[in-house]
Amino acid sequence: MRILLLSHIFPKAIDGGSKVIYKLGQYFESQQHQTLYISSDCSSTDDFVKKIQHTSPPINQKIIKLPVYHHLRRPLKFLNLFLKSDFLKVLQKGPIFKIIPFIKTVIKIIKFNPDLIVAGPLPTTIVLYGNFFKKITKSKLLINSSFHPTDFDFQQKPLIKSLQSANFLWTLTQFETDYFIKNFNIDPKKIILAGNGVDSNFLLKRSKITTNKPTTNLLFIGSLSAHKRVDLLIQSFSNFISPKISLTIAGQKTLFYPQIEKLVNSLDPKIKSQIKFIFDFPQNDLINLIDNCDVLVFPSIQESFGLVVIESWARQKPVICADIPALKELVTKSNGGLLFKTDDQTDLAKKIEFIFNHPKKAKELGKNGYEYVKNNYTWKKVGDKICQKILF
Repeated sequence: MRILLLSHIFPKAIDGGSKVIYKLGQYFESQQHQTLYISSDCSSTDDFVKKIQHTSPPINQKIIKLPVYHHLRRPLKFLNLFLKSDFLKVLQKGPIFKIIPFIKTVIKIIKFNPDLIVAGPLPTTIVLYGNFFKKITKSKLLINSSFHPTDFDFQQKPLIKSLQSANFLWTLTQFETDYFIKNFNIDPKKIILAGNGVDSNFLLKRSKITTNKPTTNLLFIGSLSAHKRVDLLIQSFSNFISPKISLTIAGQKTLFYPQIEKLVNSLDPKIKSQIKFIFDFPQNDLINLIDNCDVLVFPSIQESFGLVVIESWARQKPVICADIPALKELVTKSNGGLLFKTDDQTDLAKKIEFIFNHPKKAKELGKNGYEYVKNNYTWKKVGDKICQKILF
């Protein structure tokens, strides 16, 4: 089978939406299927609207990275003041591929003649491209929406129509599945509830023997966007501070990062010295980052799943998450962590304090999460679920 995979950006970007498309592609390749990847040449969604400096993108038989128009958001917003078009609102999110490279890529896609197109995530234009390629190649379309019901950008009509016209929808949680059926009239037969995955070799093979460490470490991993609420974590950390506790924030800078930097610079120097930032780390460092923490803290208010949560469980680490629907579903089903009231820095501090005051319970939560991931969320299990629905 020939499979075309479309994502808005391409790993090594720290982004769950692009990572899951890439990982499913690797699964298909392991099953001896042919793949072709199409993405923008950007490293983050911020790059859709600002000029970026990068080396020439790699183009080979399997990966094509297309350049984008960087300065169209403001003109589109201005135009939309008069036209009031949902389509223009979607275009503002990007990416918008440059015409000549895009036409050349269309020709390559027609020659490739895919049997299946995998596209995602919303609210980017990628699903619109996926529908376009579906029509010109007469192939089937699987969309991974990575849907955030609290973000109005995800509710635009062209995106919803794309979901309705797709042959299959790859959903990540039961909450997302139920939401699609109830609110968008999606045929349940089209839905594949598979979740996200981790590589089997990512799973911790044996329990680590730990010694008494002079410091303990909180860890956040993700893009430094406003909705990730890193600012809330820093505020909570500064209110619950001990010489034995440190905070590592590992992620990708965004347009919101200057506000985070300003917040950190306003802290007491002693507190500031206990906060460490790591930017644009290679994927190979992810295991070391998680292994060297005591708990993952994930205060995000908009998540479709929480890939870094199951990655932490794969290394037997407990998690502390905001009680938004997707994260609440994972933590409740696995009993692999604690939930705090969304946007409540006091409650977050209490949960952090509980973890460090109850090491046996923390270890138990980490093991619970590990068993849940091992039994449900390896990429082999996720890929098998998808293939069973698509191929049979």
